[in-house]
Amino acid sequence: MGISRRDFVQKAAVGSAALGIAPQVASCASPGGRNSEKTLNAYYFRAHMYTLVPRQVKEDLKWMADIGTNVVSVAILEQDLRAAVENVEIIVNEANKLGMEVFAVPSRWAGLLAGAPKVPSVFTVQNPDTWMINEKGTFYKDRNVGTHSSIHYEQTFDFFTKAVNKIFKLWNIKGIIWDEPKIYDKKDFSEGARENIANLEDVSAHNEAFSGFFTRINAHIKRNYPDKVTNLFAYANWRKEVIDSMAGIKDLDYLGCDGRPWPVDAGGQVEQNGKNLLGGPGKMFLEAAHNKGKKGLLLIENHNMPAENNALMDKYLPEVVALQPEQLIYYYYPRNVDKPDDNMAIIAKHLKDFR
Repeated sequence: MGISRRDFVQKAAVGSAALGIAPQVASCASPGGRNSEKTLNAYYFRAHMYTLVPRQVKEDLKWMADIGTNVVSVAILEQDLRAAVENVEIIVNEANKLGMEVFAVPSRWAGLLAGAPKVPSVFTVQNPDTWMINEKGTFYKDRNVGTHSSIHYEQTFDFFTKAVNKIFKLWNIKGIIWDEPKIYDKKDFSEGARENIANLEDVSAHNEAFSGFFTRINAHIKRNYPDKVTNLFAYANWRKEVIDSMAGIKDLDYLGCDGRPWPVDAGGQVEQNGKNLLGGPGKMFLEAAHNKGKKGLLLIENHNMPAENNALMDKYLPEVVALQPEQLIYYYYPRNVDKPDDNMAIIAKHLKDFR
């Protein structure tokens, strides 16, 4: 049985007795030899939503810092820009005190991105004239985001740039993560798309337009906030043509993928078929990033995990680390995990020396 979360965090323990992992962590205040060119990033999702206990935030961030985490990422819904301002500020301030930067993860914006939680976009609901239209002439119905706004309307672009501006105005945010873009390989038959794409049946043209959309937003960020970091990652099981399209996005500092931290043939619960970091996909994304002068990023999907998958993660995480991405992301106490303390003990055991 895993130890209690409170004791686990307060003592900054990196292991539980059940796993035989000794607590051996170093303080982030004295990084001593850690590689400043490596980024260890903690996805710290929805801690700022309604109930927030400042002392618990401090405990959480101390645990992250003690294993070498130097970036904390928070998911920002559209409504968080007005409804969670002070809560996000608490997280940002406490992270900065420990020497950690904070990235924002725009979540479900315009129905074009993942992030947390799984909700429709307020912007898209309020602007039905921007909706993407499928081949049948109806609206896309995505189970996680509802429908999508088309990138071919200036309202969509303006919404993104204004929301990004507000993020940087409200908080000391160092970077933006475009998390799992949702419309690659989807055709858009909206009026806006008809004005910009010659052959609407050519899915490659749609993919290039979507990459171009993020090039425009990144250009806005770099022009107005040149010190900010831009990141994008996608499903590990995308085909190479789509990966190459993403790699072509300009003003993008990091490119990578997310997936289970074991090979496909190892078994274990999967999020989607073939969405695994090992066995080729992680390496292919990193090579695509490096070939375009970008840094590589891998996100370990240690969420939504039954207890029996802990052994798989424990076995294969060293191979994920050995891929040596410039940025490695893990979920801190993520959703729907059978034994969360054990899950985090494994993360700490293998990632504490990443930097």
